Amino acid sequence: MTALLLAVAGACVLGFAVSGRAATTAFAALLAVCALLRGVAPETVVPGARSRAFDVAFLLVLALALGYLAPWGDATLPVDSQ
Repeated sequence: MTALLLAVAGACVLGFAVSGRAATTAFAALLAVCALLRGVAPETVVPGARSRAFDVAFLLVLALALGYLAPWGDATLPVDSQ
């Protein structure tokens, strides 16, 4: 649990220090690693309230969505110059 909190905090720091795009990519990678761990680790290591298949699928969908949206992490809104 502490490692997960440190990883999320690291992604937040990455967002402030580097860019939103890097932080989003790091968080997507973190979700993918969590899905992998949930899929292969025994229930005593990674307990869950839902089925393992649901957790893995949900984490992978979130990782893919964030990975797809990451390039727009540093997008700026157009400003009208009137």
